[in-house]
Amino acid sequence: MPESYLNYIQLGLGIAAAVFIFIGIFLSVKKLNPEKYETIPMKTTVISVCLILVGLLLYTGMKTCTNLTGVTEEQYDVWAVYFASLGEVIKLFGFVALIPVIFRLFKPKSVKKQEEETEDVEGSEEN
Repeated sequence: MPESYLNYIQLGLGIAAAVFIFIGIFLSVKKLNPEKYETIPMKTTVISVCLILVGLLLYTGMKTCTNLTGVTEEQYDVWAVYFASLGEVIKLFGFVALIPVIFRLFKPKSVKKQEEETEDVEGSEEN
């Protein structure tokens, strides 16, 4: 495969990877609302993680195109280069897939605690 095609494939995969990762993180951040005191829905978390994983797989394809230009003389199989690139991407950027899960684990203050605090303040003002 000529290197010029690899450059176009690499560019397309890089842009698509950035879009998928951005959308996945944006969906989780959009559901964060400290004023409503609600956790992020499980469906949104799963969709966000899946979008980020698709983005990381696309980024792996981009890294594969980069690594293919360097190993042409040894003639490695494309799948061997892809799985080596996948290990590299997981090692460097695998934590990004956990960002929506971390957002979901953050428990906002409960409404009951805030109501008790306002009742205590109103009760002390009356005395």
